[in-house]
Amino acid sequence: MNARNGATDGVEETRKPLNEARHLPGHFYASPEMYQVEKEQIFFKDWLPIARVEEIEKPGDYLTFRIVDEPFIVTRDKAGKLNAFMNRCAHRGVAVAKEPGNAKEFTCPYHGWLYDLEGKLIGAPGMDQAVGWDKKDCRLKPVSLRVWAGWIFITFNDNPVPWEEWIAPYDNEFGFLKQENCRVADKLVFEVDCNWKFPLENLMDNYHSPVLHAKTIGPTMSVGRYTGVRSGSKAFTAYYDARPMTADGQSRFGKMPWMQDKPETFACSAHIAPNMHMLARCDNVHPFIFWPLGHNRVRITCYMLWPTEWHSLPDFRERVAPYNEFTMAVVNEDISVMESQHDAASSSRYEPGRMSRMELGVYNLLNYDADRVLGIGNTKLFEKE
Repeated sequence: MNARNGATDGVEETRKPLNEARHLPGHFYASPEMYQVEKEQIFFKDWLPIARVEEIEKPGDYLTFRIVDEPFIVTRDKAGKLNAFMNRCAHRGVAVAKEPGNAKEFTCPYHGWLYDLEGKLIGAPGMDQAVGWDKKDCRLKPVSLRVWAGWIFITFNDNPVPWEEWIAPYDNEFGFLKQENCRVADKLVFEVDCNWKFPLENLMDNYHSPVLHAKTIGPTMSVGRYTGVRSGSKAFTAYYDARPMTADGQSRFGKMPWMQDKPETFACSAHIAPNMHMLARCDNVHPFIFWPLGHNRVRITCYMLWPTEWHSLPDFRERVAPYNEFTMAVVNEDISVMESQHDAASSSRYEPGRMSRMELGVYNLLNYDADRVLGIGNTKLFEKE
């Protein structure tokens, strides 16, 4: 299949009104060619959330990443500034760092080219006779980086949507969560044999919670959360009732200091394009980020965030353990069906089914993703209401 030419096959059924629409055809998930289009149309264009600032806290700290087959490094330099650049030596493209750590500089293991924490070339043995070459003009290719609410975002796009324009809707919608006043306590990581879009759609799906999660979150979660159709913030955000993320639904901390005006059953959920999903309760924030590892495998990371001052409580680890255990139980319930969904989409006999009125959130996301892949519309997730 030519991904760009064949991508529209069956999409017209998804773009109908909800009460007439079908889910996307299987090739949107199971086609390696479609994944290549998604890389170009989505992941190489958008601002991407990659880490928390507290994960790169001290001068010299750095993290290494490989996202949609592109390797890069994020560092904190001696002045405390965060920098991002490609993990490819400017000489022959060899990686200059492998594992996360703390360093004063990066050395290419092939020919010894040396780079500082800003990615600038500071040493290149044997290059003294290269005509017209100046090491001042040579460096590790920079990657644009910005910070919002304690989250580090990067983009591979040389001409992205301006950062202030991109982040404004999310700041307006979620600034009250004050994630910059939180620290990550744990990262729950899962690798799943399915396309990266299935877990995102799953988190927008109200329909499955009373069934699949009947023994976990289903009994304590209200449904019918999304109200907007296809665009606008209400299409991708929801405020609803749910108990804290523990097996007994009881908080081990009480409300976060800045959430005192919220009820104990406060919950919010939202898609942040292209691969992040915000989730919060009255007592913590636990967003998910999804990284494709190809067209048929995804890494899911849940960041368990808690107010900074709570981390110093003597029984902090004892208190957070029930949240980790319960969240992992819920995700494992989802994994059992997401892998089955991908298996179905991979079949030549797969026929997408009709949508339920309770799949409005999924409907909005499917059409947004289809627009992105097909190059329709703009890249803003929240349009004016």
